[in-house]
Amino acid sequence: MEALAFSSDGSTLAVGGANGTLRLWDTEGQQLLGSDLPTPGDEIRSLAFAQDGGTVYASGPYVPLQRFPVAPDQAVRTICSRTGGGLTEAQWRTYVPDAPYEPVCGD
Repeated sequence: MEALAFSSDGSTLAVGGANGTLRLWDTEGQQLLGSDLPTPGDEIRSLAFAQDGGTVYASGPYVPLQRFPVAPDQAVRTICSRTGGGLTEAQWRTYVPDAPYEPVCGD
């Protein structure tokens, strides 16, 4: 672990590692939120959340400042756009196995 940052409401902890890992943790449930965020793989030494908590900024000695949108509503819009309307029930069981199926992209 090389860098830590809490969201402004304290509900999320960002953790950056020496090998470029960037993970988000739910502080109340003490659980990892999803998988590692994609980075170039170089050491992360600085982390900060935007005031609204919707973006994490990361940097290191060999990597310029990177911006990672992490707001849930933005994630839903991205998923809906990339999947052309949302996950099927089978895809949901594969990617979100711990939650009951719920259509998130509307009609």
